[in-house]
Amino acid sequence: MESNKFSDNVSEMAENIRDYVRLKLSLLKLSLTEKIARLASFIVIIVVFCILFLFFSLFLSAAFILWFREHAGPAYAGALIVAGFYMLIAVIVYLMRNSLFINPFISILSEILLEDTDKDEE
Repeated sequence: MESNKFSDNVSEMAENIRDYVRLKLSLLKLSLTEKIARLASFIVIIVVFCILFLFFSLFLSAAFILWFREHAGPAYAGALIVAGFYMLIAVIVYLMRNSLFINPFISILSEILLEDTDKDEE
């Protein structure tokens, strides 16, 4: 009789352990899915803002070239001024790339991917 009770306890404990492992795997899958979704939405937002900024810059440059042609000189001179301005901005961005892009991007990625999911449960 005691052997039967012991055997029932062991099988019940084994079943509880299997349930616990299944629940932990489900939690891991949900947590990973949430992190991937947050990362994907962050990347999509960055891409959309970059595209909008590029269009804004393009139209602003074209407007400056047309304005320059009307008020100051030939259109190619305005285009050269715009190209020089973009070259200056490119050099500044290149020199400050770590503080402008790499460090913030790494911190945002680590915040998204290494976020502690257990603190949300408490």
